[in-house]
Amino acid sequence: MTVSQSAEAWQVPTRLLQDGGEGDLWIVGGSFTTHPPPAFERLPGAFALPGLVDAHAHLSLSADHGTLDLPAIDERLEAWGRQGVLAVRDVGAPQSVTLKLRDDPTRPTLFAAGRWLAPKDRFFPSLHDPVEAVDLQAAALAEVARGASWVKVIGDWSPEPNYDPALLRAVVDAVHAAGARVAVHSQWETVGPIVRAGVDSVEHGSLLDEETLRLMASRGVAWTPTLNAFNEPLPDDIPERVREQRARWLDNYRAMLPRASSLGVPLLAGTDTAGTIPQEVAHLIKFGVPPVAALAAASSRAREFLGLGSFDAGGPADVVTFAADPRNDPAVLAQPAAIVLRGRRIR
Repeated sequence: MTVSQSAEAWQVPTRLLQDGGEGDLWIVGGSFTTHPPPAFERLPGAFALPGLVDAHAHLSLSADHGTLDLPAIDERLEAWGRQGVLAVRDVGAPQSVTLKLRDDPTRPTLFAAGRWLAPKDRFFPSLHDPVEAVDLQAAALAEVARGASWVKVIGDWSPEPNYDPALLRAVVDAVHAAGARVAVHSQWETVGPIVRAGVDSVEHGSLLDEETLRLMASRGVAWTPTLNAFNEPLPDDIPERVREQRARWLDNYRAMLPRASSLGVPLLAGTDTAGTIPQEVAHLIKFGVPPVAALAAASSRAREFLGLGSFDAGGPADVVTFAADPRNDPAVLAQPAAIVLRGRRIR
């Protein structure tokens, strides 16, 4: 990624939208500070957010589930950085290809989960190598040994679970002991036992209920609803039962997302293979999440959940600024005035 401008010090716009407040902040030597340096330039824009986050991405997949090679994945990651997405959690790639990417200070921070873990006939057959129950723990730990900071388990692919909750609990414990975390795909009523197994995040969570949300809030388990994926138009020849199921999922999102926000469940914005982070934030707001919380799902709350700083003094500087207030219109997120990645201005 080519650095377009450089300076010894920058002043961040005082309207810091991490929590909707204001403050004085500068970037010196690549880190945030509350102490003004002797000389600095002011970043353009009137509003600032910590670097945006895509918390559920598949860098190696196109919208039609075609696959990209490593150079194309790297180019895509760089392009997202130029859009203000400065951290990405990749939660599934064929043959664990994203684990081959190396950390690069000129690229967004990447958290990769390696391959999807699912039994035979319980996930897209072209995208994964089946993992039966007896092999699940070994497969999960193998991904961690290859560099995965997350493990992605397909918890259900129909109303029946893919793996026994007791097995999932053992796998979660083993992955945690190895220093990684577990994200689980769930779209059915099996989500309650999945959360009780100790997972760290629920992906999609189409049929989450309030009891499970309360448990998630108490444990700090995150929810990435990926609303973009469920608002894509369906083909005309899709069976009616599929249309009815999607309608049921969308109704549940409308009911549960405001409750999740009010309960304090960590909400994360993720695109899956559809749309953009600005569009995902707009969907979160449309489905009842307050604008400040929806922005946090794509910035400060997501960064906190992933172990990254936001506007912390002394921390590495990831910041995106805007001329207008994205709380009033999330489409503003697609028009950054300035982007600073790991302390270096790239826009």
